[in-house]
Amino acid sequence: MPGPLKKDTAAAAASLAQTAARAFQPRQEFPDYRVVLAQLKGHQTKALHRMAQLAPQINLVVELRDARAPLATANVLLDKVFKGKDKLIVYTKKDMSPVSSQLLQRWHAPRNEKWLAIDSRKNRDVALVLRALREKHRSMLPPPPLGLRLMVAGMPNVGKSTLVNELRRHGLAAGGGGGAAGGDERRFRKVARTGNMAGVTRNTSEIIRISAEPEMLLYDTPGVLLPQVDSVRTMLALYLAGTVSASSSSDGGIDPVIATDYLLYMMNLADPSGAGYRRYLPHPTNDVYELLDGVGRLTGNRNRRKIDGGKLRTNYVGCALELVKEFQQGRLGRWCLDEAVVRQLSPDAFSEQAAAERRRVDSHPSRLGKTLDPDAAATATDASAAAAKTTKAARRRERLVKQSNQLFTV
Repeated sequence: MPGPLKKDTAAAAASLAQTAARAFQPRQEFPDYRVVLAQLKGHQTKALHRMAQLAPQINLVVELRDARAPLATANVLLDKVFKGKDKLIVYTKKDMSPVSSQLLQRWHAPRNEKWLAIDSRKNRDVALVLRALREKHRSMLPPPPLGLRLMVAGMPNVGKSTLVNELRRHGLAAGGGGGAAGGDERRFRKVARTGNMAGVTRNTSEIIRISAEPEMLLYDTPGVLLPQVDSVRTMLALYLAGTVSASSSSDGGIDPVIATDYLLYMMNLADPSGAGYRRYLPHPTNDVYELLDGVGRLTGNRNRRKIDGGKLRTNYVGCALELVKEFQQGRLGRWCLDEAVVRQLSPDAFSEQAAAERRRVDSHPSRLGKTLDPDAAATATDASAAAAKTTKAARRRERLVKQSNQLFTV
């Protein structure tokens, strides 16, 4: 009776898996791996300086954050650059994140911050952003004579250029003027380069019109990191979200196995049943190598090595990269990479964490002070020019004295 026997075996395996899931206890602490933390790059510092120059003429800052890592992708440097400016926080990729609107509202309400959670591929979500921008324009009395001027900013690969293209496509088609006859959105070409990796946009764009009625114009900016990422967990969250690349550190980059271990840790914290990786492993686990063995068996990403006696051995790095790719494409489900979010951080704790991050960035030993303060930068430039002028005059006097002395040489 092979049929009933096979059914009984499957039922027994399912029962064992359920028993293991009930007994499973996810890790409550993540190992303190040695991971070099990413820092600002040259083109990002240049972008910050350009933002500071444009800040006086900006009416509204649209800061984008990744909804899968709402805390890790918040950039407090933007508060320094655009101090006193109105800001709209937009969480992108909401279709890949389990973070609830209720939690975001609890965080932002005490700080009186305006925010939206969107999927830039959905027309209705882009319309929500346009509506918020038009409301800002209507609230300005008198209306801005040169139109509402915006700046879209945020960390790398959070969807800035994608949103800019969609705002322009919908805004110009709906408002008439600027292009497509009859409101045909498909006739608008992209004005901002997009890609699924960090660093596609390298320079601040020229001003882009996204609406003619009312007049609204914006700048698209390169993604900007913090002077230095604050912790290993934040660094791994940024890597998994695609905000930093694997080669962002100076000593060879991030180990994808370590990044996958962090992903496993976060998935188990959110759902100890192991449902997120069940097609690779029938039961939950805290062992990343056990999970990667399951990936290798399913995908065939294994090889034979003479040193192991010709046995099949899992390609752990290759399987880890495959799992990271699956997460980034949303095939593993909706997960959050911020531990504080999974543990339901309170509004007071959120405010304190944001304040602590500002203090950390302010105390960071970097040359950002001159970059973020145009007046200080101008003063420094004037001082340097004056010093150079003084030095040149001193050299000229020395040369004249030397020449005059030669006239009286016997």
